[in-house]
Amino acid sequence: MRKVGWEDSSSGPDWIDVEGMMRAIRAVHTGAIELVVRPTGIGFGTGVDVLARARFDALPDSSLPAEVEVCRGWPCDQHSRLVHHCFALLYDLDAAIGKQYKQTTLLE
Repeated sequence: MRKVGWEDSSSGPDWIDVEGMMRAIRAVHTGAIELVVRPTGIGFGTGVDVLARARFDALPDSSLPAEVEVCRGWPCDQHSRLVHHCFALLYDLDAAIGKQYKQTTLLE
C-alpha cells in the first residue's frame, strides 16, 4: 500500500511508523500515548521541543505514576528529520515507562 498523503518513502521511519509505534506502546502498556510538538524560543528557527507522554488510569493515592513523559529538543545532532526524532523519542518513552513500573529486561 502506498503511503499517500503522509510522506515519501525514506531510509528511516516515516509518520506511519510513528503512528504504529504509538499504537504498540498503547497496547503493551494500556495507556493513552501522545506526541506534542511545541516551539522553543522567540521567532523562527529556534527549534521545537517534542514531548512523548503516556497517561494511565491510576487509582487515587496510588504509588504508580499517572503519567510518564520524556522531552527532547529538535533539531538535534542525532536526527536530521523530525519524524526520526519523534520515532526515537517513542523508544525512550517505552524505556521510561519500564523504569517507572520497575520492568527489567531478561538479560539484566
